Amino acid sequence: MPDWPVEKLGDLVDASRGISYGIVQPGEHQPDGIPIVRVSDLKGDSVETGKPLRVAPSIEAAHSRTRLRGGELIMSIVGTVGQTAIVDPSLEGWNVARAVAVIPVKREIGPYWIRLALKGGPARAHIQDRLNTTVQATLNLRDLASLPIVMPPAPEREAIAATLGALDDKIELNRKMNATLEAMARALFRDWFVDFGPTRAKMESRAPYLSPDLWSLFPDRLDDAGKPEGWEEKPLTDFFAIIGGGTPKTSNADFWDGPIPWFSVTDTPPNGSVFVSDTEKTITEAGLNGSSARLVPKGTTIISARGTVGNLAVAGRDMTFNQSCYGLRGAGSVGDYATFLIAQNMVSQLQAMAHGSVFSTITRQTFESLSLPMPTDKILRAFEDAVSPLFDKILANVLESRTLAQTRDLLLPRLMSGEIRIRDTERLVEEAG
Repeated sequence: MPDWPVEKLGDLVDASRGISYGIVQPGEHQPDGIPIVRVSDLKGDSVETGKPLRVAPSIEAAHSRTRLRGGELIMSIVGTVGQTAIVDPSLEGWNVARAVAVIPVKREIGPYWIRLALKGGPARAHIQDRLNTTVQATLNLRDLASLPIVMPPAPEREAIAATLGALDDKIELNRKMNATLEAMARALFRDWFVDFGPTRAKMESRAPYLSPDLWSLFPDRLDDAGKPEGWEEKPLTDFFAIIGGGTPKTSNADFWDGPIPWFSVTDTPPNGSVFVSDTEKTITEAGLNGSSARLVPKGTTIISARGTVGNLAVAGRDMTFNQSCYGLRGAGSVGDYATFLIAQNMVSQLQAMAHGSVFSTITRQTFESLSLPMPTDKILRAFEDAVSPLFDKILANVLESRTLAQTRDLLLPRLMSGEIRIRDTERLVEEAG
């Protein structure tokens, strides 16, 4: 087994910048401010940029050391410690929060190698050993800089990075494809049920853009309320049933680490991925039967309802969830994916109506107070038929990416230790791809 050299992380970064953490007190969100990356924005080795916290320029200006340029490695050092991402050039000018460290790796080494080493080498055990968990898990900058980074000869590093990078590239390709597929489904939903595109086109005598059998399902005019004639305004609770969640007693070991996925907000999938199949925590049959947790079938939409309100996921398999979430099951002809898209379309309104002196909360009454025009059963069934292939492909990609990630995570520590060499991995990678 090769005895690879080991160097400290602090010796592998750009000395002119060093390793730093970001803005300690960002203040209130400023709509026109400078966006920053928080731990909650780190998902699946990338940064979600949809709704960043923005800080006042005067606050950000005092933290120019961590202002992003693109190409740096960033890592969470508070809370869920060890999440990493390589900063995309599009994030140039952004900054980071106190719980995120910026690691400007030397160009000749590259951030991808450090990211691999932090996940699969002795650094991983070192992180766990140095965590301060008095209040919440925290890794200070001195311990971060001292992390041991395995440094094989450059040719071996390049070969390992190329092999594992091929897996990561496929995972990223699947993520981008899923984002496109979800956007297509969302656009169709908006056209049919928000903008009432087919009805408006009929009123304006425009050419049909759907097949004749679908085109004939839509009314020829809007009523006085501005909705398709014959569509009755209904509360959200007429579109889907609302299912509460629960948490088995954490003090009872017989309730935990079983075969049943147990969803909490930390399991929210990255944007575009839609589905969740694996969760951080699982429960047993005894835990399910001994608590208010409910088992919901594959296809159920799960929405966070307390604290972080409005995070969405579709169950990729039968699972349960905690009491800070609701499960949404379509009623009547409302299908699984229409349910998800209805909830997604209403999230901003649900968030605006959330209340609570300490945590934002949405309740069953919140859903009852919002309404939508109810299409005919035939239109609802036709919509589900139209979008199901898109979502089925998203789920297939998610499951494929999970297999690829498992293969990568299996190979990573063995490659880092030198237990196996690149030539031994070629067959495994080909099989996983």
